[in-house]
Amino acid sequence: MNNQFTPTQKNSAPTGAQTFIPGARRPDKRVRLRRRRKWPAVVALVCVLAAAGGFGINSLLQQKQINLQNETLAPYAEVYLPNITMDGIPLSGMTRSEAEQAVMQQISARQGGWSLALTYNGHTFTTLDYALMGMTTDTSQVRQMLDQAYSYGHSGTVEERLAALSSLQETPMHLFSTQSDLSDATLNGILAQIAAYFNQAPKNAYLASFDPDQKDPFTIVSEVPGSTLDVVAAHDEIMRRASAGEGGTYELTPTPIPAGITTADIRSQVQLISTGTTLIATTSPEGRNANIGIAMQKINGKVLNPGETFSFNSVVGNRTRDNGFVEAIEYVYGVEQPGIGGGVCQVSTTVYLAAVTANMDILQRSPHSMKVSYTELGQDATVSNNRLDLSFRNTSGGRIYITAHVENQPKTTKRWQCTVNIYGPSLGENVKYQMRSEVDDVLLPGDPILRKDTEGTYVEYEDEMYQFQTGREGYVITTYLDQYVNGQLYSSKKLSTDTYKAASDGYYVGVKKRDEFYY
Repeated sequence: MNNQFTPTQKNSAPTGAQTFIPGARRPDKRVRLRRRRKWPAVVALVCVLAAAGGFGINSLLQQKQINLQNETLAPYAEVYLPNITMDGIPLSGMTRSEAEQAVMQQISARQGGWSLALTYNGHTFTTLDYALMGMTTDTSQVRQMLDQAYSYGHSGTVEERLAALSSLQETPMHLFSTQSDLSDATLNGILAQIAAYFNQAPKNAYLASFDPDQKDPFTIVSEVPGSTLDVVAAHDEIMRRASAGEGGTYELTPTPIPAGITTADIRSQVQLISTGTTLIATTSPEGRNANIGIAMQKINGKVLNPGETFSFNSVVGNRTRDNGFVEAIEYVYGVEQPGIGGGVCQVSTTVYLAAVTANMDILQRSPHSMKVSYTELGQDATVSNNRLDLSFRNTSGGRIYITAHVENQPKTTKRWQCTVNIYGPSLGENVKYQMRSEVDDVLLPGDPILRKDTEGTYVEYEDEMYQFQTGREGYVITTYLDQYVNGQLYSSKKLSTDTYKAASDGYYVGVKKRDEFYY
């Protein structure tokens, strides 16, 4: 028996099944075909209807999208899109003209928003602003930038405009106008003009006049300090403030230039360095007082240059009537007798006291033959025409000025005094000179002096006597000049040793003998 599986043949069919022969007509074929044609028509109709509906819906959606886009862009039809600024000004919602007005106003305010007044002592030279400093804004560039910003979102397709709107939300547009850099050209010119006002050379103080009859005999014109403006420093500070926007007021500060000679310098050269004073006796006769006044007037106002010599006889002149002097009692070899110019020796003594204590170099000086009433022994100076003079040299190092007056003694109007002042360079800080006289020896009077009165002027007979001279002691006197510093004795130097001779009593006796004697 054959048990192998035998594949079914391709055209074999089960028992009882109908066999389809290609090309043969099947009994139910027409029916099946008719049913098949009906279904595609329905499907086609449905598809047509669906396509028509889809197209309508899509059109509606598209229209709605267009409307939405138009609504989104509509608020910005004639204004700037959001998130656009110019110099910090939000332009959103502004028209082109409104934006330009706002930006230009800010630029104008910025240009005029800084100012710096250059002042000195309440005076304003000028007021700087950015325009003067050369900082300007190119307005044509500003307008161009505004135009470009306005065109953004206002040109192209709807999609492009919407894209611009969307882009601004992510990346805002910030525009800035540009300014020209600060320039110092105008500033330099202004500072040069101001500097001419400040740049002044100093003027020295000077002695304008010497009037010996004034309480303060010197008229001094004060110094005028000069000044200069540090233009470089002022320039740098102004530029710094302009760059930082620091306005307000800038007070110019000139640099002072001191004068070479000040009022204090002049004063130090005309200080009162010494005074000589002698009292005029209340019993001094009128003629003597007149001669004192004349001699003082001739000395008053005398000026000596450095190294120049003062000569009493040269300054006062000969004591004659033609020179204004009158007759008065004077001492001649220790004897009082009338003479033209009597009393002038008190003036020479007063000058000597002033010259010594001014530390002048005494060239010539003679003491009286006897003590005088108006000064101490060793501190007098006698003069006579063409024989005895008082002279000294100006060793002060500068000019000296002499005033000489007859004036009331302080604290009284009943007594007069001679006062000679010497002005000149300072003797030194707290330095003063004083004269000091010491008695070295006392000389006793000798025997009385008897003189015959042959003319019978005073007495006539031999038993008569008239005392014409009172005896007095004589002295040997040494005088020193002491220098004091801060009130302490610093040094001493010898000035002179003078001998004032003693004088015996003197008498005139008569020369006639009496013929008779009465008892």
